[in-house]
Amino acid sequence: MIAATKILQRLPLFNRMFGVDSEDGLQEINSWPALMIASSFIWLAVAGLLGVAMPIIQRLELGSDLFYMALTAHGAALAFPFSFQLMAGISLHRAGGCVGKPITGVLPALIFISMNLGAALLTVAILLGFSVSLVVMYPLPVVGVGTGQWSFNTLVLGFTGIALVLTMMIYLYPVQLLKMMFFGKKREDLILSERTLDDPGMLGMVIAALVLIVMGTPLMIIASYVLVALYGIIPLDVVAWATKPVVFQFAFFTFAHNLMEAMALMVISGIYATLPLYLADGTRELYSKRLANAALWILLITSFSSFFHHFITLLPNLPASLAYHGNIMSWGTGIGAALSIFTILATIWKHGLRREPGIMIALMGFVIYVMDGASALVTSNVAWSFQLHGTMWQSGHTMTVLIAMSMMWMGVLYHHYPVMTGRTLNPKLGNWFCVLFTAGALSAGLVMLAGGAAGMPRRFADWAQGGWAGYGDAILLTGLLMAVGLVIFAANFMKSSKMKDVTSGAASAAEPAE
Repeated sequence: MIAATKILQRLPLFNRMFGVDSEDGLQEINSWPALMIASSFIWLAVAGLLGVAMPIIQRLELGSDLFYMALTAHGAALAFPFSFQLMAGISLHRAGGCVGKPITGVLPALIFISMNLGAALLTVAILLGFSVSLVVMYPLPVVGVGTGQWSFNTLVLGFTGIALVLTMMIYLYPVQLLKMMFFGKKREDLILSERTLDDPGMLGMVIAALVLIVMGTPLMIIASYVLVALYGIIPLDVVAWATKPVVFQFAFFTFAHNLMEAMALMVISGIYATLPLYLADGTRELYSKRLANAALWILLITSFSSFFHHFITLLPNLPASLAYHGNIMSWGTGIGAALSIFTILATIWKHGLRREPGIMIALMGFVIYVMDGASALVTSNVAWSFQLHGTMWQSGHTMTVLIAMSMMWMGVLYHHYPVMTGRTLNPKLGNWFCVLFTAGALSAGLVMLAGGAAGMPRRFADWAQGGWAGYGDAILLTGLLMAVGLVIFAANFMKSSKMKDVTSGAASAAEPAE
């Protein structure tokens, strides 16, 4: 039995939700992805509770230290062990079923361990006082040591956790994906729906994996030097070049921005692959593969250097040409996004759509993603950036992109779930989750963007002091609405039915997954 299967069997509650079928012959592509997905939802529960806790802490005036601790832990849990791990699990499962390659051996285990151990170490460091929020760029965390806000050992622990997470994201996951795509022998018994690289759903995954490796390597080089120096293996003076704030900022934003673009490429490819399976006329074809692939290439080309818009306010002495270049290239991503939107809408218009929960959840996530893209175009503008930098507009932008991509992946998960576990989900509960979570996510995003446009500061512990309590209360209410949706989402997985026990809907539930 595969190790991941054994771990899943021992996980309370989640063994019921994501336990794989050990008799269908597909354990080799089901087990590790299912375990990654299960652990991602554990971190989602943590992130969700902290997200609801933050406005409560502010409303009850429980102290800035507690707020910043909750803020840092919320952002870390939501961005990495939930969003990225969910994507990794589903995309690896899809790749395995499309190319007929097993997901076994040391590498999948390292992917799982590196992400979850790293996130756990970072969480422990945060509980010990490492409340750096999203500002983790060296040397700012070291300033906290000098001022006594956290210990040097806490700093090293936090950086070690971040290093493990980055190792998974930049190397382990992309290498595993590329290995499955280009190396190893196919096994016919594992092929669920064979596809090649001319399919947009496959091309996007490969491009995203290459982006992660290429754009993440500079950050890993610099971060490795810094971490080795912090461990005392080499003198810090030896790596002085790597510890210069400007150098680290460039490496950080080069990767961080392209990380979001890689995740966008991956999730759009997931939509491209899944949407045709739910067309009403059964054609299973996108409106145009050429347009879909063109959108992916445009998103890739424009993303490489659009990160310069992050420095409009951080480095005001940066040559104006670079700032405006970042502005223009960021707007250029809108062309790729527009082609993606057109392809999806044209496909639905031409062929019709079976309105099943999974695809509707994915499409509602895409709607939120479009809203996020609109906010990004505003943020990247040179003039507007000076007005919106450091406000809740940025928080709204960050929240909507993570929620949008996660929601799209949760929709795709509905499609993969019957194959992965041998169980079906309740469509009524799926529809309720779609309605409530979409309403909560859209409302939360709009409230944050509106607050930012009005001047509401981000990462500010006492909103009431600045007269922003009303916005904080609204964020709390929208967060509770999303929380109710997630409870229904979890209940649906808990109430899932064995496909052999379903008499009327088994065939239709299994058919889209092929």
